[in-house]
Amino acid sequence: MDVEKNNLTVSNHDFTVKSYWLDQVEDFGQTVDYPIVVICPGGGFTFHSAREEEPVALRFNSYGMHAVVLDYKLIDDEPVYPLAIQELGKTIDWINNQPDSRHIDKKKIILVGFSAGGNVVATYNGIGTDSKLRKKYQLDQYSGQHAAIILGYPVIDMTVKGSFPDDDNILHQISPDQTFWKAQDLLNQNSKPAFVWQTQTDELVKVVNSITYVNRMNELNLPVEYHLFGSGIHGLVFGTYVTQKPGKAKYLNKWTAKWFELVLNWLEMMKILG
Repeated sequence: MDVEKNNLTVSNHDFTVKSYWLDQVEDFGQTVDYPIVVICPGGGFTFHSAREEEPVALRFNSYGMHAVVLDYKLIDDEPVYPLAIQELGKTIDWINNQPDSRHIDKKKIILVGFSAGGNVVATYNGIGTDSKLRKKYQLDQYSGQHAAIILGYPVIDMTVKGSFPDDDNILHQISPDQTFWKAQDLLNQNSKPAFVWQTQTDELVKVVNSITYVNRMNELNLPVEYHLFGSGIHGLVFGTYVTQKPGKAKYLNKWTAKWFELVLNWLEMMKILG
């Protein structure tokens, strides 16, 4: 496996992607082009959670997928959006322009987002698949398109009271452009299939977020699979010792840990794996 850090640029803004490239298996006797996941970790737009970066990348690696972690735009002296979706568009373009020697199946680019990173992915699944919005937000200069998305406890509707961000100042720091406040309203007939999971007891992001997104997918007759687990805190990732904060048992949850097995089944059903 090759692990690399690459610096990319959009709108005079530099950002980093970390890639985990699979080697070819000599025993196969032939080359294989692998699907690839682009991971957007959570962190409330103030940091990138390392618990949702390399552990997730390596898990997808172990099931035959390349992985890239995107360190997207965070809150600072300028809004998160539209830069964050431009960075995601540029990352897809960068993948699409990788040499054949990387052995990427470029028709099987999967976007994976957790929490705030889930908002980036869910938003891109709307804007990035709408020709007018792609042009408006300068995504039309980038090549390539994703095939599916995976959302874990995603932030979807940032206007829900009592749910992240629940602060008008933070909301406007994320974006003063109301287009970005409700990811569900950006979905369209060209949006890609989605796998979504959350826990009913999520204390930071109200479950109405994922339900609203799934309902809109259903209204548009878009392929979607949704799992609402009965218990678990926000930010579980795998719910195992691999992503448990040391000494904090609340990050262990063997029931929600099943989401990864379920997502593999879904990817097979969608003919992205296998």
